[in-house]
Amino acid sequence: MPSYFRILTCTITALLFSTPAFANDSSFGDANGSITLKYQPHINMDKESLFISETEVRVDYVFTNTSSQDLIVPIAFPMPPMFFGSADHSSIDNFTLKVNGKTQPTQHRLVAQLADKTDISTELKQLGWGVDEVAYFAEYAEIPKGKSALPQQWLDENQQIAFTLSDYFVWQQTFPAGQSVAISHSYSPSISTGVPYPASEIIDTHTELACLDESAKQGIRKRNLIVKQDGEDQEIGVEWSHLSYILVTANNWQGAIKDFKLTLKKSQPTDLISLCFDGELKKTDPLTFEFQQKQFTPKQDLSILFIRKPNIE
Repeated sequence: MPSYFRILTCTITALLFSTPAFANDSSFGDANGSITLKYQPHINMDKESLFISETEVRVDYVFTNTSSQDLIVPIAFPMPPMFFGSADHSSIDNFTLKVNGKTQPTQHRLVAQLADKTDISTELKQLGWGVDEVAYFAEYAEIPKGKSALPQQWLDENQQIAFTLSDYFVWQQTFPAGQSVAISHSYSPSISTGVPYPASEIIDTHTELACLDESAKQGIRKRNLIVKQDGEDQEIGVEWSHLSYILVTANNWQGAIKDFKLTLKKSQPTDLISLCFDGELKKTDPLTFEFQQKQFTPKQDLSILFIRKPNIE
């Protein structure tokens, strides 16, 4: 079975305050280092244009403050929880944020949570553990050299980690009363991938995860590479990568997204792409699929599988 070493991608999300945060009265709501996501009733998401490929994620938003007062809002870009296995650990590269066309700095946070959502970020940092230490422990079942042991309640019955790690990029944004603000971000996503695997294993692993229908399953089988070696068939399998994207946090803003567009791009015309998405994607060229809708309300996050036939010379 494929080992997911990290599934990362992100979307703009909710607000971190307990009461409406008007100018000169901002309540950050950052409880013990944990990022709390709250509903924001005073800001519309007028537009979201989302572009996703295996090498780049770009999102362009337009927000409007519908209230009569300026809003100072702490905003977070959350990443799905990291997954660790036998593959090398990977991370997001080239994360950039622009507000009204100007580059905006962000603060990075690593958030650790137990299954009951108890935040252990501070305690984990005090023990000297970060992403690399957790990845090492997950792979070798050994405490990294020079580090303290993790509390027993942070481990499961198999003595593996029983908490999640997630990256967050946060900053405070001013939304002037009655005005719109354009916010965009882009980055090179970290994806779950690995060596080629037999089509049957990919189908077993991703049927529910990427909503594989019979057509997609047949497409994966067609790309399954089998070569002759010493007079016998050897199954190489298919090349694959999987990418997740948090989409439903758009519901934390006021009302539906007034104008939503999703663009998916393959690397090669012969690649196969499958995802869980409640909407009809239209092919606009050999590499590109698009979906556009007014008054769009996301019902689920995106789970995207890319498949191609291995190129072995």
